[in-house]
Amino acid sequence: MSIKIISCHPIFNENALVMSQKYKWEIEKDFDPKPNDLYLVFGAHEMSHQLLEVQYRKNSSFGYIILNSEQIHSQFFKNKYYLQLMKRNIVCDYNTITPDWLKQHDIKVFSYFYFEFMKFNIETNRDYDVVFVGTPNPKRTALYEKIKDKYNVLFDFEWKHKASDALTTLYHKAKVVINMPYYEDNALETHRINKALACGCQVVSLKSSDEDANQFYDDYIYFCDDIEECLEKYFKGLPPKKTYEELIKALSQKTAPHFLFVIQQVHKRLLSLSNIDEPTTEVVCEPTATTADLPSCKKTEIID
Repeated sequence: MSIKIISCHPIFNENALVMSQKYKWEIEKDFDPKPNDLYLVFGAHEMSHQLLEVQYRKNSSFGYIILNSEQIHSQFFKNKYYLQLMKRNIVCDYNTITPDWLKQHDIKVFSYFYFEFMKFNIETNRDYDVVFVGTPNPKRTALYEKIKDKYNVLFDFEWKHKASDALTTLYHKAKVVINMPYYEDNALETHRINKALACGCQVVSLKSSDEDANQFYDDYIYFCDDIEECLEKYFKGLPPKKTYEELIKALSQKTAPHFLFVIQQVHKRLLSLSNIDEPTTEVVCEPTATTADLPSCKKTEIID
């Protein structure tokens, strides 16, 4: 009967580790849930059918808090298993845009979380002027073509640095990390931003469609309408922004109290179910599928 953390994709492993250390919640590698356990799940969209199958097979004797990291245009929001998983459990999100879309699908977002990374106080030679890691699209490719001869740049469109240690090593060599959204009408991609700031980089970013996030992050990153123009201004000399430590302090004050309250209340509800003799399908929401709808799943290694 405990609170545990699962990371379903390597890109979230560091976030899971920091959360584990901060709140003393165990990271579960060999996923074998026990009655009344509560799992905070990073990257649940990657293993939604497996997560659902186990919950049905265990008669909903344990629960998930889904830490949704997908934006509204994501292909995973077309996945019926991921939608069922969120309907059946508690959902928290990192932005204020996605909850409005989820509400249209009868999915309620109960609270918010943020992506926290380890801070390494390492002084290194910043060999790269500009770095970007992400999936290519026409705008990102066009920007690369525009600036590749002006600066010493590295654009990783193949996700060669998706592992946490590889990304950390790369960012420690970067002066500026670019944040250029993949989607239109996007939420601010704070996973990329927070990681870059934790590694001592400056961030140049286009504004998102989330005005609250734009306002909040304005003290920490350089927002602009034209990244090429903003880079020129930065390298000529712009006033410094606030530090990663100040960002995390502000995020914690803004987000953590209600997030922790929700976790506490859900865990209490799960513990109360231990007083019920008969198996129950009640966790926090009504089930929306039958086990016949779900593929089978064996005991799974979640984090590596």
